[in-house]
Amino acid sequence: MQTVSGPVNVGLSYDGRITDSNRFDLALLGHEIHLEIPSVDAVLIGDVDASEVYGLSQLDGVVMVERYGFVVFYGDVQTPAVKARNSTEYPVGAWDLGVSGHGVNIALTDTGVDNEHPGLSGKFVAGYDAVCYVHTDPSCLLSNPLREDDGSFDPDDGNQHGTACMGMASSTGLEADGSQSEYYGSAPNASLVDVRIGTDVGAGPFENYLLEQEFYESAMNGLQWIIDHRDDAWPGVDEANHGIDIISLSWGITSHENGGSDGTDMHSRILDDAMLAGVAVSNAAGNDGPDNDGLSGMSASSLSVTVAATDDLNTVNRSDDSIASYSSRGPRKDNGDGNPLNELIPEVSAPGTNIVQAEGCVTSGGCNNFLGGDASGNTYTGRGSGTSYATPSVTGVIALVIEANGNLTPLQVKEVLKQTAERRGEPSAPEVDPYWNRDFGWGMVDARAAVALALHLAQTDQTDSVDVSLQNHLLSVADSNGTINVTGHAWGQLGSIERVEFRIDGGDWREATYSAEPGEIGALTPFMWHVILDSVKLSEG
Repeated sequence: MQTVSGPVNVGLSYDGRITDSNRFDLALLGHEIHLEIPSVDAVLIGDVDASEVYGLSQLDGVVMVERYGFVVFYGDVQTPAVKARNSTEYPVGAWDLGVSGHGVNIALTDTGVDNEHPGLSGKFVAGYDAVCYVHTDPSCLLSNPLREDDGSFDPDDGNQHGTACMGMASSTGLEADGSQSEYYGSAPNASLVDVRIGTDVGAGPFENYLLEQEFYESAMNGLQWIIDHRDDAWPGVDEANHGIDIISLSWGITSHENGGSDGTDMHSRILDDAMLAGVAVSNAAGNDGPDNDGLSGMSASSLSVTVAATDDLNTVNRSDDSIASYSSRGPRKDNGDGNPLNELIPEVSAPGTNIVQAEGCVTSGGCNNFLGGDASGNTYTGRGSGTSYATPSVTGVIALVIEANGNLTPLQVKEVLKQTAERRGEPSAPEVDPYWNRDFGWGMVDARAAVALALHLAQTDQTDSVDVSLQNHLLSVADSNGTINVTGHAWGQLGSIERVEFRIDGGDWREATYSAEPGEIGALTPFMWHVILDSVKLSEG
């Protein structure tokens, strides 16, 4: 309806029964409900000005704004917006480079996943119910006291949160009738390790106030299980899908007192351990913006990829995207280690506002919190917002990067995402890093650019040359009358610069001549470098 102007007749579809709150929202905007249609959870409000349609689409619970005789869905733009899938706006996406997440396992650590959903069918390779191994939850013991811890148990989702997140990471977009929808995840061929840390009564992150102790314990239990089983050969699974490659966390541990966490809490540290153990971590920044006082535990992890959320305004075009009002801002509270770089959180940002979800069994009413059910007939309904929903999109991008270059370490994957992100906002800490912004991190994640860089490193055998303690940004390449001028911006994060070297097309490293004496360029001291090349000699080899 973006091209419509003037008066237009519309109806609104909701993600559940129409409530008094929904009616009040419409009345507050001056709209009268002409007809309620309970069988499809919709209302018809008739004549509105087309300029009001976007505002109506943002109302709580609205999943569709429908012109009489014409339907517009909102939420199927996340994957093309991160440039994983191609689009008319961005004709070449990461998938066009030959990757889709194949052979990459995502440990979705959440409320469980209803992987019978048509868009998630066939993805399960292993699972673990962390809740049933930490306390005395009676529903666990009554429903099934023998939940294996060897990866063979398949948890269900009694909340919807986990199913939604896995859909955003790796849904194939398939419907129950075999037809293809537009609701793909970033890495549609990635596989699932389902680690359930939500309570057995379905409480999701930040909802478990009655069983707070159990949730905290189950969270740590689940993460430790992932680290302990990261290299396991799952029974009945092809070798390509052994182990665990990525942890996706769309929740956090509240710790905002006195400026929030400084990354030394146990929840943040276990994520650091996972990164160092070879498991990449994609982690939500939190939904406490814009005036949050620091960051929560886990989002304050020094090493993981912490993700902020943008509002894509329901368009694939990134030019109109802004930081979501709720997205927690950086930096992190100083941990006093003398390294200001690890306070620069978040790392990257991605669309997280009004994202359509893969529908879990509990959402459709096909099961309840105590009895699992079958989500194989479910579709993609309801919308959600939060860094919870930005994070799995980045998780999928990480899966694409890992498929492109399996030799990258988690810290190198993080550098690839930072280097290729689309810069947004003014620098918030230019004395430390001239590209980091407290809202967007190093920018909006760019799946195509990240995969292209990962492939280039693999194809030129340069993966080992990625030094996460150095920053080097190519600024310009200009060809003038056969002379090629290459300009860049670089600095060291730790220690002083000893020399500047370059090489061409994988050839020998050559030391550049520069004016500063060795040792004069200290840590966090940016400098410009220039390389002048003769194109004639280059063509001659």
